[in-house]
Amino acid sequence: MTVSKDLFKQTMGSFPTGVTVTTAYTADGQVIGMTASAFSSVSLDPLLVLMCPAKNAECYSALTEAAYFSIHLLAGDQGPLAWQFAKSDMDKTEGLTISKSPNGAPKIQGCLAYLECRHHALYDGGDHGILVGEVTHIELPDTDREPLVYCKSALGPLPSINA
Repeated sequence: MTVSKDLFKQTMGSFPTGVTVTTAYTADGQVIGMTASAFSSVSLDPLLVLMCPAKNAECYSALTEAAYFSIHLLAGDQGPLAWQFAKSDMDKTEGLTISKSPNGAPKIQGCLAYLECRHHALYDGGDHGILVGEVTHIELPDTDREPLVYCKSALGPLPSINA
């Protein structure tokens, strides 16, 4: 059986994942970013994570060339934020409070968790890059909120595991 791109996308879309927003500053100081479910821990020594931006994403060059970038883990009530960063050709930061992390990466206020990453490596992943970052700062401000999950083209909070 030949595997088609559509079948592959449908199959991978059936696997629930967490939802993140990755951001960085452009050379001229603008915040750029994208929504991504392709995010994973890589190593404990050193502390490494990866995310996989599409090479045709408008923010690809800025994200992959930034010395520092941010990964925001989204909470179950942040579906609108995920969709805001999933769109192209718009000001993705409209209505957001953004500060700078200790090393100057953009930090969106109100997320479930925040990781500041120093660019560690960029690998070829076909039509995506595999961007590896060394985690230099973490904030986990709200452990009582449930995470946002993505599955079958839908976003929603993970059902409470304490129920």
